[in-house]
Amino acid sequence: MTEFPLTVAIITGEYPPNVGGVGDYTALLRGALATNGVHSLVVCFDNHGADSPDVVRIKPQWPRSYRALRAALGHAVPDVIHIQFQTGAFQMRPSVQLLPLVLRQQLGRPVVTTFHDLRAPYLFPKAGRLRTESLKVMARTSSAVIATNPADARTLRRWGLTANTIPIGPNLPSPSDGIQPIKGTLGFFGLPTRSKGILALLNALATLDPAVRPTLRLIGASGVPGAHNDVLAPEVIDRIARFHGVTITRTGFVSPERASFELAACAAIALPFTEGASLRSGSLLAALQSGRPVISTVPEHPEDLAEIARLSQLLLVPRCDIRALSRAIRDALNMEVWEANLPDRFQWPSIAQAHAALYARLVGCTR
Repeated sequence: MTEFPLTVAIITGEYPPNVGGVGDYTALLRGALATNGVHSLVVCFDNHGADSPDVVRIKPQWPRSYRALRAALGHAVPDVIHIQFQTGAFQMRPSVQLLPLVLRQQLGRPVVTTFHDLRAPYLFPKAGRLRTESLKVMARTSSAVIATNPADARTLRRWGLTANTIPIGPNLPSPSDGIQPIKGTLGFFGLPTRSKGILALLNALATLDPAVRPTLRLIGASGVPGAHNDVLAPEVIDRIARFHGVTITRTGFVSPERASFELAACAAIALPFTEGASLRSGSLLAALQSGRPVISTVPEHPEDLAEIARLSQLLLVPRCDIRALSRAIRDALNMEVWEANLPDRFQWPSIAQAHAALYARLVGCTR
């Protein structure tokens, strides 16, 4: 077996300072890996930002951008290459699905792929099953695959693959001790998307008596109109809120430390996902990490939240049930404050240890 330290080259479609869940995840994972003797560098297919010694940004012009990737990896000579894959983060381009095969052949290094989701890429009109087949090719030509949640692990097993299930962690640092929640404040964290339940939340708040209706605190960036068709523009949210008599305040884009403080300063937090709560969401884990009561929605499969579902601070309501959501908001605002107590495997030291062990096994098998 290879002794630490190891070097891993992480390929991602987004990375700070650009906004994105996979980018935040990658930055937090790198910090945790460093404490486990794993040095990392990033090759990011997003050229909106400055390079640094350990971060190379490449303009996403597939397949021409592959030459720049090959040059960066050849210069770095990593022990392991790790792709953080989310279809949307790579502009839905199919070329990425060929990277494990090409990189293993040309560089002779193991390639790990973490599937942050299994959304099929765009290929061409009426591609149908070929879209999913391209994901299967990516998974089957990887040296190892990682699923971040039970739902994706089930899908990979149906494809005949053995997935290493390593959860994501909170996409924010832990809040400081002693933060007092502001009474009558309900938090919502992250981009205000339909799928995260912002419309359902506004409708539920409208049903509450104005005397007990909380102020809705939107924490984080509002998003760029048109950049993501699931994001509601601020003016649309404001118009709906005024119609319903809901008061909104916003933080705008803030540092991770500030966002963590803002969550802990809310009396309760609501993330009513329209498709059900999922362990794909670092925002959900960050909300639970705050120690505040968190309202979310029942997943499609009971096991999809694993032991997270048993946390006493988590209130789960049926998806798209406005009345149940309204009752849960009222109840959560009157609940006590918890100490943050996420299970150990959802905390970054354990997540990094699991990655470091996987890298060591792969390198040991190839040398």
